[in-house]
Amino acid sequence: MDEKQLQYEFLSILSESHPGLTFEEYRDSCVFLLFYQYLCLKHGGSLEETYKPGELVKMAIRGKLQVASFLKFMESASSFLHLLNKDFQLTEFSFYKSLERVHSLEKQKSYARFFRKFLKKIDGWDCKEELLRQYPKLFVLLIAEFAKLKKDTYISEELSELYHKFFCRRFHKKKGKCKVLFPEFQYGILASSIISTEKNIEIYGYTKEQEYIDIFTIVCYMRGIPLDSLHLFMKKDWRAIRDLPDGADNILIFMPEGVEAGEYIASPKLSLGKEQFYAGTKGEFPFLLTAISCLKENGFLAAVFPGAMLYREGREAQIRKYLVEELNCLDTIMLLPDSIFHSIGQAEAILFFQMNRERKDILFFDCSEIESLDKEQIDTIDQLWSERKTIPGLCACVERDEIEKNEYNLNLPRYITKVVKETAIDMEKGKARIREIEQELQEIENRIAIYRRELGL
Repeated sequence: MDEKQLQYEFLSILSESHPGLTFEEYRDSCVFLLFYQYLCLKHGGSLEETYKPGELVKMAIRGKLQVASFLKFMESASSFLHLLNKDFQLTEFSFYKSLERVHSLEKQKSYARFFRKFLKKIDGWDCKEELLRQYPKLFVLLIAEFAKLKKDTYISEELSELYHKFFCRRFHKKKGKCKVLFPEFQYGILASSIISTEKNIEIYGYTKEQEYIDIFTIVCYMRGIPLDSLHLFMKKDWRAIRDLPDGADNILIFMPEGVEAGEYIASPKLSLGKEQFYAGTKGEFPFLLTAISCLKENGFLAAVFPGAMLYREGREAQIRKYLVEELNCLDTIMLLPDSIFHSIGQAEAILFFQMNRERKDILFFDCSEIESLDKEQIDTIDQLWSERKTIPGLCACVERDEIEKNEYNLNLPRYITKVVKETAIDMEKGKARIREIEQELQEIENRIAIYRRELGL
């Protein structure tokens, strides 16, 4: 198989039928079995045949692959694989533990049917060396497609690229290990767009589901990030002061649907006179303020939030003033096109913050009417971002005085005027069309007159 065929085979997993299994059970089954295959490919030369997927296929053919026999096989394979890689015990994954708790016979039969079919599929993939080389990329592609099926968790390629541009530009300025925080992460897609084996990176994050931690860990492992550089927590166990005592160099946030009131990354730091910022507002700004408090002295933050937070009145206007005037940390605002969200119909914006910056301006981008952000457009935005140019209809570099005049309302139409394209009017063509319409109206009036006479009206 070549690269395209492998990609097709990987993505065809999404169309596999899985009667009796929920979306999450189906997804987690695929993730677990694919990672098991990846480990077997990686250690194939040292791994006995009795622990490889082919042995499970033989059990399936003989009709002996049931949930109980699958668990027993994986327990033995996990121990042997652990001796080879020292990093993973497959029996510690949440999927394995949840499968141990399945007592319903119908559910067990559903799992067994799926295992038999899925294992035959992936064991039939040839070109093992090419498959191993492509596995990290293909796995992330598949995970992204799973996320797309759950629309609230999907991060498009275009948006990932914008985060990537932000991160890479700032990473090159950083010396030593870079600490990156992903609050409320899902699937690890955002992390996969910025990490590579060349980067000296330490990753922190928390989530609501253990399955997301497993997927995130697999993504990072396949990309060459040492497991001792991963610090991933369940949300209930996350404590920023304890788990991130020195702060983060970068924080990457993706919350396009907003934040529930009372949700914080860290306990609010109640500066004198600022206590009111954490009450009587929607959740985005209080969450953002606690995120900023977790940054190092020269840290950076990128966040996708609902665009309405740019112009809501009341206490949120006071918070915007605080961010712009006192902290001077808001660097760039970009209104995003609807095409990169499987969403909800509201405008979303990506905001970039930089602590202790010297500039006093803010760069605004209005990308809302761009049909799709291709690589060329993103590169153009990146260049304008660096040069901080003003391009009518697209971007504007605005000084603080103008923002103050607008009472810290950051709604983009106040700073970027839409360019209305003038359309040349063909006068002769217009006159001809008017004559056609007049003739059609006359014909209609004639028909009406005939009908009135026939009806005696």
